[in-house]
Amino acid sequence: MTKFLFVRHGEPDYSSVAEWAHIPMGKNFAGLSENGKQQIRNSCELLAKYDVDIIVSSPFTRTMQGAAIMSKQLNAGVEVERDLYEWQADLTYSITDDKKLLMLCQEHDHMNGVYPSGETKMWESTEMVRDRVLACLKKYCKFKCVVISGHAMMMQAVLGITTPIDHGQILTFEM
Repeated sequence: MTKFLFVRHGEPDYSSVAEWAHIPMGKNFAGLSENGKQQIRNSCELLAKYDVDIIVSSPFTRTMQGAAIMSKQLNAGVEVERDLYEWQADLTYSITDDKKLLMLCQEHDHMNGVYPSGETKMWESTEMVRDRVLACLKKYCKFKCVVISGHAMMMQAVLGITTPIDHGQILTFEM
């Protein structure tokens, strides 16, 4: 059995990519704020009690930066996995209007992340998120303890929870 320790990325600094606001996915390049870096260092204090084999990160800057901090603190290597990305509000990657994206997020939340029977939506369903993340995690079941540097909605989908997850919070999952 493999223990996965999900760590939500620290607080992002979106001001660092403000000029990219018009680019779909531009916010994904935001790094961590100073507070966000400290949140991850604080998480490392709790993670130090585990014998971490490897850290696996989402490809977004904020998670990779957190994984780098954890790697140094925990003396563990890092792998970046394409399929550990954040939940997608726009599967077409074409909407740049924040109001339209917010409407899709609200629709997702209103429908609890579930498509109505026989319908598809522009946003990624909770089931789609869970399936892609679990498929990725299976590759790491050869290890005993794996830290995942990731995103709240990804963690919620896998764990089947809807409660908020704080920046730097650690949640456990076994597979």
